[in-house]
Amino acid sequence: MQRISYKYKIYKQNRNHQKRLDSLMRIAAEVYNHALALHKRYYRFFHKSLSKNALQKHIAKIKSRCYNHWNLLNSQAIQQITDRIYSGYDRFFAHDAKHPPKFRSGRKYRSVTFKNSGWTLNGNVFTVNALHLRLKFHCSRPIEGRVKTVCLSRDAVGDWWLSFSVEKEESKMPKKPMSGKTAGFDFGLKHFLTGADEQKIDSPLYLTHAIGQLKRKSRNLSRKVKGSRSRVRARRDLARLHRRISCMRGDFHWKLALRLVEGYDVICLETLHMNAMKRLWGRKVSDLGFAEFVNILSYQCSKHGKKLVRISQWEATSKTCSVCGYKEESMPLKIRQWTCPSCGKTHDRDVNAAQNILRVGTSTLGRGNVRLA
Repeated sequence: MQRISYKYKIYKQNRNHQKRLDSLMRIAAEVYNHALALHKRYYRFFHKSLSKNALQKHIAKIKSRCYNHWNLLNSQAIQQITDRIYSGYDRFFAHDAKHPPKFRSGRKYRSVTFKNSGWTLNGNVFTVNALHLRLKFHCSRPIEGRVKTVCLSRDAVGDWWLSFSVEKEESKMPKKPMSGKTAGFDFGLKHFLTGADEQKIDSPLYLTHAIGQLKRKSRNLSRKVKGSRSRVRARRDLARLHRRISCMRGDFHWKLALRLVEGYDVICLETLHMNAMKRLWGRKVSDLGFAEFVNILSYQCSKHGKKLVRISQWEATSKTCSVCGYKEESMPLKIRQWTCPSCGKTHDRDVNAAQNILRVGTSTLGRGNVRLA
């Protein structure tokens, strides 16, 4: 079985429906903040973490005794809220997140996840049972598989979305025909991807091209009086532009990933420390969105029966000659071409790195000690 997701946009709601959805998010934020406060207080008193089971039992008890309005969220949705707190701490201690879970306001709390109950689906109409609220969404493609979770979310613009996570048998997943080709690619700031066959793929850099519009809309937002309706409109206008840039970048990533999956059976990439790169080169790294692209490529490979091999970031791919294996002691970034003193081969830095990535990826693939994404 394989997990896949379907995301649909909910049609624009009237004012009554909007208020009821906003109240549902405020209740979810209240439950989240209450559970997080209990977790922090328990650690402050006893110097150990509160177990998830004890926290969920306590939330269920006070919901029936003190907070009757929490019944708009069913028990499984509340359990998922507490799961977010513990997964947030897990990511923080695993150094995958910069900060531990924080308190959130009702306006900034963005999503509620339902599991097996609390909702009904009839065609393109999703019903929240506790609210008796029917939400019609644009069903652009049919939902295939067994629905495991449903996420009702609100973005910064104020639009509402439905995300269905379903389980589907791998035998029913579409497979791309095998091409018999293997490729290695090196990520760079000048060229998004450089292949071992000297193929170079550039990123459109949507954020860089729209930076002037972003600055103007940000200045317009800063001039508005806090709490005014004009500030709300300016904030949504800025969020709409950010969403447009993100969608265009995602479209480029999805189309490029599909193109690579159709052309190669095995794709080799290098694992990179993206947070460290952001500290050095800032906005340019975020504009490229390499980590997001790798996640999309990993999904496409697993979906279509291809392999994505990720080698260690400590492999000296740029400093090693791909012809004779000679290794330079240092290779500053300003050096884009260099000549191997051992064999005399002149290398393009990125192409040489891609060839070494391909060599290391294919050599470790047969031994079984490689990380398959």
